Amino acid sequence: MVTTAPAPSAPPPGEPERPVRPPERPGERLARWRRGIAWRPAAVGLCLGASIVGAALSYDGVLRGWAWMYPIAVVVFATSGAVAVARLLRAPHVVPSLVGVLVWVLSLSTLFARDTTLLGVIPTVKTLDALSDALSEAWNTISFEAVPASPNVGIVALIAGGLGLTAIVGEAIGVSCRMPAVAGVAPLSVLAVPALLKPAGPGGWGFAIAGGAYLGALALARAEAASRRATRSDGAAVSPARVAAIIGAVVASSLVVPALIPGFDSGSFPEGSRLKYFGQNVGLNPFISLGSDLRTGNGVGIIRYATDSTQPVYLQTETVDSFDGSTWGPDNRDDQRQYNLDSIAPGTAQTAPLITTTTVIATGNFTSPYLPVPYAPISVTGVQGRLGWDPINLSIKGEPGASLGQNYVVRSVAPSLSANELSAARSAPRGIGRETSSVPGNVPALVRNTAETITKDATGSYAKALAIQAYLRTFTYSEQAPVQQGYDGTGMDVLEKFLEKKSGYCIHFSAAMAVMARLVGIPSRIAVGFAPGHPTGGTVAVAGIGSLPEYQVDARDAHAWPELYFEGLGWVPFEPTPSRGAVPAYAQTDSPAGTSTNLDNINDGLRASPGATASAAAPTPSPSATAAARSASSEPAAVGFTVGILVVAILLLLPAAIRAGQRRRRLARGIEGAWEELEALGRDHGIPPDPADTPRTYADRLALWEADDGGTVRQALTTLARTYERYEYGRPGYHPDDDAARSAVATVSLAGRARSSRVTRARIAALPPSAFARRKSAKGRAPRAVKRALPWLRRQLRRVFTGRR
Repeated sequence: MVTTAPAPSAPPPGEPERPVRPPERPGERLARWRRGIAWRPAAVGLCLGASIVGAALSYDGVLRGWAWMYPIAVVVFATSGAVAVARLLRAPHVVPSLVGVLVWVLSLSTLFARDTTLLGVIPTVKTLDALSDALSEAWNTISFEAVPASPNVGIVALIAGGLGLTAIVGEAIGVSCRMPAVAGVAPLSVLAVPALLKPAGPGGWGFAIAGGAYLGALALARAEAASRRATRSDGAAVSPARVAAIIGAVVASSLVVPALIPGFDSGSFPEGSRLKYFGQNVGLNPFISLGSDLRTGNGVGIIRYATDSTQPVYLQTETVDSFDGSTWGPDNRDDQRQYNLDSIAPGTAQTAPLITTTTVIATGNFTSPYLPVPYAPISVTGVQGRLGWDPINLSIKGEPGASLGQNYVVRSVAPSLSANELSAARSAPRGIGRETSSVPGNVPALVRNTAETITKDATGSYAKALAIQAYLRTFTYSEQAPVQQGYDGTGMDVLEKFLEKKSGYCIHFSAAMAVMARLVGIPSRIAVGFAPGHPTGGTVAVAGIGSLPEYQVDARDAHAWPELYFEGLGWVPFEPTPSRGAVPAYAQTDSPAGTSTNLDNINDGLRASPGATASAAAPTPSPSATAAARSASSEPAAVGFTVGILVVAILLLLPAAIRAGQRRRRLARGIEGAWEELEALGRDHGIPPDPADTPRTYADRLALWEADDGGTVRQALTTLARTYERYEYGRPGYHPDDDAARSAVATVSLAGRARSSRVTRARIAALPPSAFARRKSAKGRAPRAVKRALPWLRRQLRRVFTGRR
């Protein structure tokens, strides 16, 4: 039995006959689908997101542990992935960014406030309150904690949200604005935070991954730009092999260069390039800020004070007592602070006689949440704002910047200590926090052996403390050696290096004495503030007391010193840093033979008091030493001046170099590039092309440059316009004369220069407008894309509902 297919039914009367679509060849549908998606722009955004996540690896050391990395990666990749999907579907430029913001909100709500969301995803009013509380917690962490900070919900949410927004903005710059090179500010801004806060800088791996992913984004963006411009099949701009080679070179160089170039990771960058800000202010480890202040060499942030004390006065801002083996940090006890500053009660019992002093302080532009006061304060009057005191360490703290512009009077008490009283204090300490005596488990053998060796002949806590101080004061004071040799910090590895090199500044000396004191059974902490100042020569009248001598301190007096606890006497300061501060009378020791002669020098000798004259006993430096010192001090200034000149020169020459490179690349592409160069010439001279211009009408507009030379310029323009029209709109197979086109462009360029003034030519040479212009895409591309997508969507829906395949 033979069956025949039914004949196609005729269309109803009055309806036009539908054209019969020829059957598709194998692979044609897949090729059409590939042409319909924008995979390169989507990949550019994903690469930029990967660069931000790679840069976030450098936050190891800014936050403790690695638990914070997962939510950061989820938020950044979720937003980047959502934007990439929108790019794949060729959504209008603003839509992918809006989609990214939506997914950014949903991901933050899900990760950090899931209990307050609807269905675990959709944020509610309670979600906003929860995120607001998290931001408050993050602000407290930034304001008052030292790095590495604890990765609480607030700070992780803040960083994850900030990096997610950075990914969205970077993608919009690189894809929507078509400026992929400028999008590099996104990963660079992420790397800037650890570069400022971490003693070791961003690190090699974070930089390597961020740089490699960013270069991948650049390569894809260039290939996409080439595919948009191409009217012939001329291939991608960058091959995959070249992309892999570039990324491999970046990774290798970022890991090898620091080991080969002195100072790359242990010299002036990044350790020496700290944020120069006076005081232990918002967001910085007080030790890192202190070292930066000392290295500035500038007397900024002057604090003036007058006192009736007969002993040198240390202005203390805060104390740090928690040490986890990698960093010292203050405990956040804001919930325990008391706000009656006129009645401060020291929490430790005193058996020695107390001496009460009065100090008048004007903080000027010193900016910190902590108020500088002589220890131990019993009352503070005259302060503005809400500040509270910690019952444990008596530090006075308020909002960030609370110390700015304050004028107040401090009454403080200190025990009148003697060697006999300290020697007699043998009972075990009571009533203080356990954190002041805890010893981390990662103590290097050198540190432990040194503490045991130098105290083996000492009996009692006081003798051991003197032995540790005397040993450390044989070292050399240097603010640059730890930076140049890569051990600037307070961790156990840094402490071991410090004991090997025997050189550092106050944070190394104070941390070393505090750790070794704990190793031999003495509770310890570190006080941060300012060493005794220098007389100004003036006086301050205080009611009920009289005129008091005035002193001042500035950033160069920033200091850290250890305080050791003795039962019945409280926290007793020591001064292990040679040539800095003032050694108390009870801590004076004889200089051991063969050690440094600056053992008990109570003055730093760096700055003379007003009206003071040089001591006759002071050695006079030789002319050669003076010349060498001047050369050493002027060398950084000369290098900085030279670098500044080079940077300015590069910035001035950069636009012209960009324009020259564009001209060379355009003319190398033949007639199409020659016509683009002609349009660039018009932009430079104030005659930009109009979207309504045809090649001939635009050539007629440029014919105004014609001179009395027999029509040479008009002939060159006519040649260019006709050649370009035939190439662009004529039959395939036409091969234009590229040399003639380039010669015509040169003729028109000379004519444009001849018709311009010298000022115009100079302006074009320095800042050519065409170097920063981009060719506008065809109008209506997005609406046409939507119109093309709608029929396809209708067909798919029809197939779903009718069951047709």
